[in-house]
Amino acid sequence: MRLLNSDEMKLVEQYTAKYGLSYQRMMENAGAACTRNIRNIIEKENTPRRNIVVVCGKGNNGGDGFVIARKFAENGYNVCVVLASGYPTSQEATYMYKLVLDLSIPTVWFDADRAKAIQTVRNADVVVDAVFGFSFYGSVSDELKLLFNEMSAAKGIKFAVDVPSGVYCDSGYNDPDCFKADYTIAISALKPAHITHPACDCCGDIIIANIGIPEDSYNLVKDSLYTYNKTEVRNLFPVRSATAHKGSFGHLLCICGSRGMVGAPVLSGSAALRSGAGLVTVAFPESAYVPVASKLTEALLMPLPENDEGTLSEKAVSVLLSKLDKYDAILIGCGLGVNDDTKKVLTAIVENAKVPVIIDADGINIIASDISILQRAESKLVLTPHPKEMSRLCKIPTEVILSDTIGTARAFSEKYGVYLALKASNTVVTEPFTKKAYVNSSGNNGLSKGGSGDVLAGLIGGFAVQDFALTDAITAAVYIHGHTADIVAEKTSKTGMLPSDVVNGLAEVFRFFEK
Repeated sequence: MRLLNSDEMKLVEQYTAKYGLSYQRMMENAGAACTRNIRNIIEKENTPRRNIVVVCGKGNNGGDGFVIARKFAENGYNVCVVLASGYPTSQEATYMYKLVLDLSIPTVWFDADRAKAIQTVRNADVVVDAVFGFSFYGSVSDELKLLFNEMSAAKGIKFAVDVPSGVYCDSGYNDPDCFKADYTIAISALKPAHITHPACDCCGDIIIANIGIPEDSYNLVKDSLYTYNKTEVRNLFPVRSATAHKGSFGHLLCICGSRGMVGAPVLSGSAALRSGAGLVTVAFPESAYVPVASKLTEALLMPLPENDEGTLSEKAVSVLLSKLDKYDAILIGCGLGVNDDTKKVLTAIVENAKVPVIIDADGINIIASDISILQRAESKLVLTPHPKEMSRLCKIPTEVILSDTIGTARAFSEKYGVYLALKASNTVVTEPFTKKAYVNSSGNNGLSKGGSGDVLAGLIGGFAVQDFALTDAITAAVYIHGHTADIVAEKTSKTGMLPSDVVNGLAEVFRFFEK
């Protein structure tokens, strides 16, 4: 599903106004669509909700609000309009406000009578926010902070038109005093704020309202930013033939673990096995054999020479290189440790592998100390950093990365020619040599535990050896990892959930996705 930022939405509307619907017609359609969706929700309740307050700004979002007020009044509801910032300023919004006045719909000016405006909001059964929409930038003024806080605290059901006021459309940022909605009605398309934390937490449930914009208008926008829902992820899955065998579903090599990180090969290998991969070989330092073998009964095991630190030694390189042609993808880095020996192992794999290589955790930390390793790759590389690891890769502060995860991921993929899954509250997946980015909407803070990244890396590797396009393998793995965590959290808790619980939940979750 495509996401449109504010500039792209403006471009779509400009083209539509020139060759399709006028701005006035789009505003009328938007207000009518919002009214239908609001009525569908409030009329299902046992308690009648007849008192509607629409809080309108002076721009086109306010114009949508005037249409909503008029439509409700025409259908017999008690409606009041609160003007948050005075008279409307756009031509279309001014016209829609005149129609409100023609119907003698009561209007309260917040600037002139704050007490009455606030009491009107408090008494409403339904509060509709039509102040800023996708045009908000900067910070909420002291005057509007009071109004938005009262709207957010109102007893009525709270709706936002397009984007809650005080939320940045194009990022996950929201002013602390923004409007907090129960429902947000996205006009025409989802925006980044609708799925990106923490902004999406202020949106409530999202409804997309079709206002009649033709598909040709959207074709002007380059395919750049996407999100997936569950059905769209299912469509990425290849059909599994009834006559298939283990060789049909690929062979993954996981090079993971060290003496102090024996859980890493277990978690990544277990996730890869649950992914549907036909064969999974797990390579690890020989001293970890007993704990790994006791947990991974279905995997093929490859204990390798280790050094005094309990990590793989340089002697493991020749063993691994002699077997590389057996595998359809390679995962390396989970719990690997960082030293001269593991750097030699990682470098040898990157320089010699002819299949996709997924690099996680300590593999990323090794690369951060010598970024030139990426330029020696013979095959496609996938990196799965969390923000601190990304900070080490890019040599920029973590807070800068978190302020623009999409831009950071795109820039890194383009510069180094790698696929990237930048793990955050909304993981961003980017691919090299395109501007495409995928923003994940699943998952919860129960994944904020050591080992969760190992599970995700194993899933990506497991999908990569099957008949997925590589970008699809990454995005599907990211979504299903989070989706499974959401289901586990509902059954148990976010606090007590373990990465192994997510692994164990995968088998049931795949019932929906397999074909």
